[in-house]
Amino acid sequence: MVDAACILAAVIVLWKAADWFVDGAVGLAERLGAPKMLVGIVLVSFCTTAPEFMSSFLATLQGQPVIALGNAIGSITVDVGVALALAALLSSTPLQADPLIFRTSGVFVLLSLGLGFTLCMDGTLGRLDGAVLLAAYAGYVTLAYRQYTRRRRDPAVRERMAALAEHEQAVASMSTPKIAGLFAGGIAGVLVGAELLIHGAVGVAAAFGLPPEVIGLTVVAIGTSVPEIVTCVASALKRQSQIGVGNIIGADILNICWVAGASAVANPLTAEVRVIWFMFPAALVLVGAMVVLLRMGYNLTRWNGAVLLALYAGYMALLLLGVGR
Repeated sequence: MVDAACILAAVIVLWKAADWFVDGAVGLAERLGAPKMLVGIVLVSFCTTAPEFMSSFLATLQGQPVIALGNAIGSITVDVGVALALAALLSSTPLQADPLIFRTSGVFVLLSLGLGFTLCMDGTLGRLDGAVLLAAYAGYVTLAYRQYTRRRRDPAVRERMAALAEHEQAVASMSTPKIAGLFAGGIAGVLVGAELLIHGAVGVAAAFGLPPEVIGLTVVAIGTSVPEIVTCVASALKRQSQIGVGNIIGADILNICWVAGASAVANPLTAEVRVIWFMFPAALVLVGAMVVLLRMGYNLTRWNGAVLLALYAGYMALLLLGVGR
């Protein structure tokens, strides 16, 4: 009961803390004069994946590498199969993707996930492997920034910036002390929430005899993905779907390159080979389906959302039935 309460409290704390973190970080970017396009695609995603990062980072330091890796990869499946799927199902209009951005990010999310799979096929994601993933992410950010500076006069880019304007307008008007307070409070909340989540998840695993990989791929992954779910659904309901779609793609890239990469640099991540060969192909199927569906007209309809949700349900069924364990 106590461990379940810890998990519930962690989800609530992470939810609110991530909200503060996003507002504070976007406000900080505004004060520093960072490009709005880069803020929406990179920084917002970076902030909403803060719970995944802290949970995986703490898990690996506390000797739970399977939970750390399961959280990173499991969060990718949750982002696509739950967050994006629900947004598409609940939105009154198809979710839109910016073609200029998607042509790069859509390819890179598949490449980065494939790279992560290749690096840990033997059951271990070592420190050097983690550094390779971090370098890949740095290369992606550099490429995204160069594309932005080259195409900032393009009408499609201006449309994307207009989609972000409403989200950023309220933040830009905040005072510097308020921005700093939100940023600091968000970080503190993420730290506390991540600690509660790991404690509760490990306790549940011990109480019910569930293997750590299942806890990492389900309870922890869903809990830490709450910010992405909320952001994606809310953006769809406000008809600002490009924010949500960009956030999900950016979060997927961050989960493999930043969350798993940085955690591996701190302490090598390990899992049984059969677990690796289940979680990564499952994530690749979901991400691949997302990329294919978005490429068909650069939007996601309700039936597309139903397809993604059905794929996630099938993945969960296989996981709980013990496939890959």
